[in-house]
Amino acid sequence: MGSYLLRRTGLLLLSLALAVTVLFVVLRLLGNPVYALINLEATPEDIRAASAALGVDRPIFVQFADYIGGLFRGDLGTSFSSHLSVSDEILRRLNVTVPLTLISFALSVIIAIPVGFIAAWKSRTWYGTAFSALSQLGGAIPVFWVGILLVTLFALNLGVLPAGGFPRQDWADPLDALTSLTLPVLTIAIVSGSELARYVRSATLDILDRDYLRTARALGQPFSTALWRHALRNGIVPVISILAIQLATTFVGAVVVENVFALPGLGDMLIAGIRQQDFPNVQGVLLFSTVLVLVIGFLGDVLQRLLDPRLRSSLSGNRRVKAAA
Repeated sequence: MGSYLLRRTGLLLLSLALAVTVLFVVLRLLGNPVYALINLEATPEDIRAASAALGVDRPIFVQFADYIGGLFRGDLGTSFSSHLSVSDEILRRLNVTVPLTLISFALSVIIAIPVGFIAAWKSRTWYGTAFSALSQLGGAIPVFWVGILLVTLFALNLGVLPAGGFPRQDWADPLDALTSLTLPVLTIAIVSGSELARYVRSATLDILDRDYLRTARALGQPFSTALWRHALRNGIVPVISILAIQLATTFVGAVVVENVFALPGLGDMLIAGIRQQDFPNVQGVLLFSTVLVLVIGFLGDVLQRLLDPRLRSSLSGNRRVKAAA
């Protein structure tokens, strides 16, 4: 397990280094931020002065070296437009994005586990088929379209929930803040829960066909007891990696949904940075999101191997085979 952790950590660090390099180069190939910050009557001298002030007149290798040095100090740079620290701005906006992500993920799991289980267990009944069809439909609908439908129903027609926005005092009034997040949370949970329910259904169907479940039933155990003691314990392991992927997907979905509901989170920061060609803001949000997704995947993979002795034994077996060869 120790050698696996070293290899997996090395792969994670390599992926992070590649992500940093690609983001830095691609964003600078998209355009010059100077032209977004000057007026149409600017002279060549004004353009050169603005380029020097932003530091984009230097060779790209020098800019990249400075950026890497800043990353090691925890500095993601300074916004070209607002002149604020990108790191501080990201931390401030996580006040919205993190609660939105975690609440949506928890709700999607609560939806997915019973729906996926019933869809598999009662697959030959009409309601099992209905649950399966609903999960397929929910996963196929774009998340922003679900948001528009919920706004139309609950905000415009019924008027029971706000259509968007977030309290200026943030979480000073938790009830007000949670009310503002209700529709965004439902939007993400419906789509993410539908996708996760399909995985739960597939894992449950696989478990129901296993010999150990039939053996437990043959020994006289009730179906519910055999399912709880044997099937669910074995079936939860492959779902863990899916949960890690789903958590990362929920975070990315939260960034998208924030723009539908005008929430001042990372999504709003990203879109504003793209419009203003603010490289530090865009680069900071994308890098933070990439790091978070990679780390979540890493932790999910490691946790799965810690919980499943079969994966650890396969690693040991592979090492023995290589040593014998």
